[in-house]
Amino acid sequence: MGVNHQQFNLVSTDGTILRGRFWKPDTSPVATICLIHGIGEHSGRYDAWARRFCRQGIMVYAMDYRGHGESEGQRGHAGHIGELLDDIGALVRRCKRNFGDIPGFIYGHSMGGNLALIFLMRRRQDFAGAIITSPWLELVKPPRPFLRKVGLWMDGFFPDLSLSTGLKSNQMSSLPKRIEEADNDPLMHSKITLRMFNEIDKSAAEVISFRIPVRIPLFLLHGEKDQITKPEATEAFYKNNPELFKLKLYPGALHELHNEPAADEVFQDILGFIQTQISRFPAPTHG
Repeated sequence: MGVNHQQFNLVSTDGTILRGRFWKPDTSPVATICLIHGIGEHSGRYDAWARRFCRQGIMVYAMDYRGHGESEGQRGHAGHIGELLDDIGALVRRCKRNFGDIPGFIYGHSMGGNLALIFLMRRRQDFAGAIITSPWLELVKPPRPFLRKVGLWMDGFFPDLSLSTGLKSNQMSSLPKRIEEADNDPLMHSKITLRMFNEIDKSAAEVISFRIPVRIPLFLLHGEKDQITKPEATEAFYKNNPELFKLKLYPGALHELHNEPAADEVFQDILGFIQTQISRFPAPTHG
């Protein structure tokens, strides 16, 4: 099955210009995915992954949210979590405007998993399901409590102060080729500002509290050897509604499940989840 890949621009609520892209099968798609990437990366890194879904008849939309990839904004910065949700909202609206009559899924990875969950809680849940991989709910090595307090205080004076995430490509994947690709990617960065860290940290706490329930099917996936985000936090989130949610942990896998030796298994698991939800979705009616 052929794949039509195109790039486009989106404009967020405050006028920030974002780089979007889609991968469309050459037959009528059976479902759509809105893909939300992680901190310091960009949507172009998911090209091979998106093409796999396309070959199964599933169209993929993605974008670089502000401060990332080819989108506008200071690298690794957002003034408020709402700005990032506005960016996601612009992508979702485009997808639903063009393909609202077929099942739609939201798919968030790492910080994108955090954002996808808070988007579901605060903005809209009109999706057939959500796929959440390695979400930033709790960090394996969070800042010490004292440093976190200092960071909150400094936020009021230097919100756009840029810090290093400290993330290394060999924490993301165990595959040498993927590590080399990440190290040589000019659009990758290792920056996060005080404000953005604090906003994502608060967002994670809100997601964990589950104050606003998620009432659509969720598939949570996490590598048991993740050195960045805690699989235990993902497992705890799953227990909010184990009858509606699904969880799978992958022994030996690091953070980027789609770039790990288990990627084929991960893909088949996600595809199976999508196909199950599609089978429950009413077929579109045509007059």
